[in-house]
Amino acid sequence: MLIAAQLQASGRSDKTTCLAPLLSLTRRRYGYGYTRDQIGQLLRLVEWVIGLPPELEADYLLAARQLEQEHEMSYVTIAERHGMAKGEEKGAQVGQAKLLLRQIERRFGPVADDVTQRILTAKASQLETWALNILDATELEDVFHD
Repeated sequence: MLIAAQLQASGRSDKTTCLAPLLSLTRRRYGYGYTRDQIGQLLRLVEWVIGLPPELEADYLLAARQLEQEHEMSYVTIAERHGMAKGEEKGAQVGQAKLLLRQIERRFGPVADDVTQRILTAKASQLETWALNILDATELEDVFHD
């Protein structure tokens, strides 16, 4: 890595052209499987060898941050994204059901097992309707009117 940095830096008469090789070397370090600490140590050494001018430091920092973010995030497949969305949807639905159960219990007292089961197996649209119905319900049956 150090030799590559030295070779790239030595062939540059114009310091502004140092940015591209430095970014290239930074990108390649991630591909070698180094730890974050090892990457930091190599980066210090390579930056010292290449000697990036101060006016290019902001550009380099921005590009280096983007590289780091790219390597921290792994690619998520379409199926994984779909599964995550379904999981989030199901989690929200369960949360909605539990909230409705707590509201019913607070308003009407202990909830029977069949009512609990009905709420836990309900669709999201039903839960939303029932959650609104509880605001006007005078008895438990009023909650379940569609």
